[in-house]
Amino acid sequence: MGKNVLEFLRGSDLDALVKERIMIYGRAGVGKTRFGLSVPDSWGKIVYYAADKNSWLLRSISKAKRERVHVVRPDGDDPTALFMQFAMQDWDELDPAIGTIVVDTYSKVALDSISFTANSMTLDREKHYVVGEVGKGGIAIPNRGDYQGVDGLSKNYLDMIFDKQKDKHIIFICHEESKQVEGMSAVGGPQHPGRQMIDYLPAQFSTVIRLVRDEILVPGADDVQPVVVAITENDGKYVAKLRTDDEEGPNPLAKRTLDRNPSSWWTEYQDYINGRTKVAPTKKLKKKVEA
Repeated sequence: MGKNVLEFLRGSDLDALVKERIMIYGRAGVGKTRFGLSVPDSWGKIVYYAADKNSWLLRSISKAKRERVHVVRPDGDDPTALFMQFAMQDWDELDPAIGTIVVDTYSKVALDSISFTANSMTLDREKHYVVGEVGKGGIAIPNRGDYQGVDGLSKNYLDMIFDKQKDKHIIFICHEESKQVEGMSAVGGPQHPGRQMIDYLPAQFSTVIRLVRDEILVPGADDVQPVVVAITENDGKYVAKLRTDDEEGPNPLAKRTLDRNPSSWWTEYQDYINGRTKVAPTKKLKKKVEA
C-alpha cells in the first residue's frame, strides 16, 4: 500500500512551484487552437494532443509556431487507454525542452470516452438502445450509467495528468455549450457530456478563458470589423475566471480584443500574473448602431 503523506509548503516558496492550469473554450472556428498554441516562448516547447479530427494538421497557426510543437495523434480503438497513456507519458524523455501540454479538445476526449463505454456495454445496469450492430457501424446510445461513468473517468484523467505533469504548464481546449440543469438557470461553459462536470471541470483550472466573436466599430473605419474577444470574467451565465494575487484592482484582462496573432495577449497575461506590470484595461470600442 502507498503511504499517506501531508506535504507542508511555505507560502513564500509557492511562486517558484506554480505552473499554469488553463482552460480555453469557445464555439467552433473562433480561434481556440491558434490562441492556445500562442503561449510565450518562455513556456518551452509544446506537446499537443490532437483529439479533434484534422486538428493534427495545425492549419490555424503559422509555420514558425509549428516549429515548437510536438503533435500526438491518438490512433486506436480505446480512447480511454490512449488518453491515460498521454497523461502518464514522461515528456522529458522525448524532449527536455517541452514545457507546455495542450489538449485539443478535451470535449472530444470526453465524448469519445462515453461512446466507447456505451459501445463496450460494460455498464449494464440499464438497457442500452442500439442502432445497427455495434462493431459493424452501429452504435449504442449512452445511458445514465455511462454518463455517471464518464464523470468519474474524467476526474481520473485530471488527477492523472495534474499529478504526473506537475512541472508542465497544462492547457485544455474545449468546445462551448449551454446546459439547463434541473433547479438551476441555464449555464454555459466548456462542453462535457457529464452533468456533474459543469462546475467541477472549470474549477480545476486557475484560469478559464472564453473566446467569442464580436463586431466593433474601429476608429477611422467605415463599417464594423469582426474580432475575437478573450473573456476572463464570469458574467453570471458563462464560466470565466483569472486568479491572481492582486486583491485591490479589478481584472484588467476581463475582456480583451485579440490581435489576429494573439501572442501579445499571453505576454500581457504573463506580466500581470507575475506582478511585473499593471495592465491598463482596454478602452471599450463602441459597436455600430444602425439608425
